[in-house]
Formats: sequence, structure tokens, C-alpha cells
Amino acid sequence: MDIAVILTGAPGSGKGTQASTLAERHGLPHLSTGDLFRHHITRGTELGRTAQQHLDAGHYVPDELTNAMVRDHIERNAADGRIILDGYPRTLAQVEFLDTLLTRVVVVNLVVAPAELQYRLERRGRSDDLADVVRHRLSVYARESEPVLAAYRDREVLHDVDGIGDLEAIARRIDAALTLEKAKSAP
Repeated sequence: MDIAVILTGAPGSGKGTQASTLAERHGLPHLSTGDLFRHHITRGTELGRTAQQHLDAGHYVPDELTNAMVRDHIERNAADGRIILDGYPRTLAQVEFLDTLLTRVVVVNLVVAPAELQYRLERRGRSDDLADVVRHRLSVYARESEPVLAAYRDREVLHDVDGIGDLEAIARRIDAALTLEKAKSAP
């Protein structure tokens, strides 16, 4: 695969699981901003403490902090632009920033019904998955993600993929979307 893949979807859509297996199947580095934040939180860094405050309140970490971490990760692990991005970009400012780092992307959006997302998140039991925080996170995601999805839809690189079913079936749908995107760029 000669492009960067952005795997997106609401919290609880399974994007982290699918991004990990996709990266493994294609031998590509995987960048999860959530994992980066959790790493900093566990280490107790200033960024980690700031990230924890935002996440506990159901908010996203500010763009400038997230972008700096993403730039560093891409420069160290994916200078050729071949990477799986999980949960990034989340804002139009992040889309514009990512455009300065990567030349070619495909976006796979895992689509899952809100009631199923609520169920999945509450079942995980993390500190940021309490019922009221979950509802807020899903509301924020819906409001903030649409401009990002619209931007990639306008570029004709967005593929909505059904995120319901067993992991292998979802993985096959993702691979089919990537094959379709790759065929669009073939000579």
C-alpha cells in the first residue's frame, strides 16, 4: 500500500482494533492518538496531565498539542508517508496540518449506530466511558467530525464502511475500500 490510511469513526466504532490489524496485515506503522495520550498520561507528563483533563471531561486534546505529537511520530516512523492513522485528524485544522505532512490519503469511516456505540463504550469500563461522559463524547464527535468527513468526501477519498459484524468481515470491507481507492489511482 503506497498511501496513508486514515481510519475514523465515532468512539467505540472499533477503529483502534481495525487499525491495529490493518497495520499488521500491510506491515505499516500505526499511529493512535489515543495511545499516544494514554502513554503520556501513564508517564505523568505535563501533556499527559493536560490530555487527561480534556478526556475526563469528554473533550478532545487541543490541536496544537496533538499536531506536535503526530508530526514527531510521522517523521520518526513513516517518513515515506505510509502509515495507518487511527482517530486523527478530528478537526479541519488537523486536516490542514496533515496535508503538510502527507501527500496521499484514503479515509475509511467506520459507521456504527449511536445506540450500539453507547453500549460498546459503557461496556469497556474505562474512566472516560461513564454513561454521561459517553453521551457527551458521542455528541462532540458527531458535531466535530462532520466537517472533516465532508472535506474528505469532497476530495473523493472517503469510504463509509459498515462497522457492525465480526472483526474479519469488517476487515474485509476495509480492504475492499482500500482496493477500490488503489484502483482509482492506477494508470
